[in-house]
Amino acid sequence: MDAYEQQLRRALRWYPRHYRESRGEEIVATALELRAPGADAVDRAELRGLALAGVRTRLRERPPLWAWAGYRLFGSRLPYRYRMWARDDAAGRWFEVRRFGWGLVSLVAVMTACAPLAVGGALYAGMDPWGTEHTMGLVPRAVETVLVLGALWSAYWIVVQFVVRPDRGSVLARHGFAPGTEPPAGTAGHHG
Repeated sequence: MDAYEQQLRRALRWYPRHYRESRGEEIVATALELRAPGADAVDRAELRGLALAGVRTRLRERPPLWAWAGYRLFGSRLPYRYRMWARDDAAGRWFEVRRFGWGLVSLVAVMTACAPLAVGGALYAGMDPWGTEHTMGLVPRAVETVLVLGALWSAYWIVVQFVVRPDRGSVLARHGFAPGTEPPAGTAGHHG
């Protein structure tokens, strides 16, 4: 493999994994056939074109926001059209880090959304949210409420992270990629 082919293969990293596996050799072979005589390096325009086509392919095959959020936050199965995206995600190098990170992001988002409710709820009930009655020492009721909501969300998040979708094998199985499993129901006749 010469430097020209190495540059082509590096440029293919812009494409999703499954696309490289199924069409990567074809793209490299075509580019090598069209190679200008005596060319030592891939033309910048060709590299730019491969990168742009790879990014477009990634964006086109990405699930819509509602499906992506369900997959990331609740471990739900994606529609059949996006199963290859799910396979690439689960087989990816940073799968565990992404799963843990998005769980923390969702926890922070819920805590941020609940903070105004903690103060507003106490005011609506006619209590002083910053009072000292029935609090945990010096902690005001509003902070107390946020802590309780955070504990509830943390418990929920732990259940989702470690019970509903414990590992990459279960994500792959849910999308029909584990050995000995059938593809997801209702996928007959669909091509992705």
